[in-house]
Amino acid sequence: MSKSPPPMDDPNDEEMIEGDLAQLPPEETKEERTLRSVISSAPWFVIAVLLHVLALTVLTVIRLTEEKAENQAAPTQITLNQPRVMEPVADTPPPEIIDRNQVPVLDNEQEGPVNPDPNYIPEATPGRQGEIIPDQLDPTKDPGIYNPDPEALSNLPSGATGGTAIGVGTQGHLGLGVSAFSSRRAGGGGKGGGGLGQGGGGGRGGGKQTESVMMAALLWLANHQSPDGRWDCDGFDAHCKKNKCDGRGEATYDVGVTGLALLCFLGAGFTHQEGPFKKTVKDGLLYLKSVQDEDGVFGGKLCPHYQYNHACAALAMAEAYGMTGANAFREPAVKGVAWVGVSQNPYRAWRYGKADGDNDSSVTGWMTMVIKSAAMAGIDVEQQSLSNAANFIDEMTEDNGRTGYQQKGGYPARVTGPAMEKFPAQNSESLTAVGILVRIFDGRTAGTDPKIMKGAELLLAQPPKWDPPFIDFYYWYYGTLAMYQVGGSHFDRWNEAMKTAIIAHQNTDKTKDEFGSWDPVDPWSAEGGRVYSTALNCLCMEVYYRYPRVFGAKADPKAAAPAKPPK
Repeated sequence: MSKSPPPMDDPNDEEMIEGDLAQLPPEETKEERTLRSVISSAPWFVIAVLLHVLALTVLTVIRLTEEKAENQAAPTQITLNQPRVMEPVADTPPPEIIDRNQVPVLDNEQEGPVNPDPNYIPEATPGRQGEIIPDQLDPTKDPGIYNPDPEALSNLPSGATGGTAIGVGTQGHLGLGVSAFSSRRAGGGGKGGGGLGQGGGGGRGGGKQTESVMMAALLWLANHQSPDGRWDCDGFDAHCKKNKCDGRGEATYDVGVTGLALLCFLGAGFTHQEGPFKKTVKDGLLYLKSVQDEDGVFGGKLCPHYQYNHACAALAMAEAYGMTGANAFREPAVKGVAWVGVSQNPYRAWRYGKADGDNDSSVTGWMTMVIKSAAMAGIDVEQQSLSNAANFIDEMTEDNGRTGYQQKGGYPARVTGPAMEKFPAQNSESLTAVGILVRIFDGRTAGTDPKIMKGAELLLAQPPKWDPPFIDFYYWYYGTLAMYQVGGSHFDRWNEAMKTAIIAHQNTDKTKDEFGSWDPVDPWSAEGGRVYSTALNCLCMEVYYRYPRVFGAKADPKAAAPAKPPK
C-alpha cells in the first residue's frame, strides 16, 4: 500500500489559524477565575439578590441625575413689599345730594316721582270690560241693571271687598267671609249664602225696589259732589244742571254730611277700588283726610257741635279702611278713632267737647258707631269704652225702655224755634233707638237686657210715616239699624212702615235735578239740608246688608206680639 505523501504547507492555512487564535478570549487572571468559581458555586437566590441590587443602583443613579438637573434650574425670586404708610386725608364735604325727581325725563318716559309717597292714592283704574259706570245707570229699572246679562260675568259689577257680589241672578254668590264688611253688598237676585254675606236683593226685607231707590240716591249724591271732594251743605246746588235744587243747610256741617254721603256708597259696597263710583269715593275720602287736624279731629274744633262732624267723618274713614285695607286711610282712621277715645268722659260718655264732663245720648250714639265699625275694621279699640257708654245709656233709660237725651226717660232734643213746634219731640223715639243699638253693640241680648225689647215695643208704637209732625229722618235711621239687629216680626213690621214712608216720597221726576233725593223736611234738615236728608234715607235702604246681624238680640217670641201704644 502506498503511503500518501505528507501534506504540504499552505500559506493560506497559516493565515486562518492566526485568525482563529485572535478570536479566543484572553487568558483569565487569578481573580477572575476565583470570582467565576464563587459564582458557579453560589445558590441561585444569591444571584437574584445581586441582580436586584444592581438594578436599584442603576435606577438610583438615574434619579439623582434628574434631581441635579432640576436643582440647576433658575431659582424663584420672592420680593417682599414694605408695609404701606397711610397718609392722613383732609376732611372734605360730602357730595351734593341730587334730587332724583329733577332728573331730566327721557323722551319715552312720563314725568313723575321716582319714590312715590306710600300714601299716594292713584287714579281709579278703569273697570272691568262691560262694567257699568254711573252715567249708564238707570235706577228706574229693575236691579238687574247691575248685571244686564247674568250669564256674562264681565258685566258683573265689582262686589264688596272680602267677597263677591251677593245675590246676583237666581242664586247668590257665596260670601267668602274674610272681611267683617263682606255683607256688603246685596246683588239683584236670589238669596246670598255662606260667609258673612246677607241675603241678596230678593232676600228678606230688601228687594228690587229698595235697590233702585238706593241707586237713584247714590246718583244724586255723586252728581252734587264738589270738585274738592266734599258735599257742600249750602252750595251743593251749584252742581245742578237742569234746575236749582232747594234745601240748603249750614256750611259748618260740610264735614259731617260728607261723612254721611260716603257712608251711603260704602254701605252699598262701593269703594275707591270697587264699583262704578270709585272717583266719587276717593275724592270724598281725600277731602276728609285733608281737613283732619293734628289731634285727629275731622274738620277741626271751631264748630260748637264739631263732635257730630267728627263722628260721621271718622265712621266713614274707619269703614273705608276696613273694606279696602288701603294704607292711605289707615292713619287718618286710627287717629280719628283715637280722638273718640280721648274725648270720652271717664266712666261715662260724650257730648260736644273733649272729656268736659258733659254727656248726651245723641253724640254717644254716633261715637259708639265709630267704635263698633273701627273694631270691625281691625283697629284697636277699648271695649270698656262701649261698656261705659252702655252704662250711661242705662242711666238715661226708664223702666219702660225709653231713653232720654240728658234726662232719664226724656224726649229727644229739638232746636229752639219753628222746628220745635213743627216736629214735637214726643212724636219721636230716636234716642230709644240709640239706646237699643248701644246695648246690642256692647254685647247685650234680649235675654240679658229686657230694656232692648221694651225699647223695640216703643219703636213699633211710633213707626215711620210721612206726616209732617212725625217726620224724623234721624229717628228712622237709628230705628232701622236697631230694629234690624232686634230682628223677627219687630223688624218686619218696622221695615214695611219704613219702606212705605221713604220710598213713596223720593223725588222720581227725571227731568229735574232733585231726582233721587228727598226733600229736607225733618227737624234737622235746616242744619244738614238736602244732602243730609238724602244720605240718611239712603242708608235706611241699605240696612239689609250694611251690618251683618252678628251682635244682636234675638227677638223673644213672647215679645213678638203686636205692640200696644204706651200710655
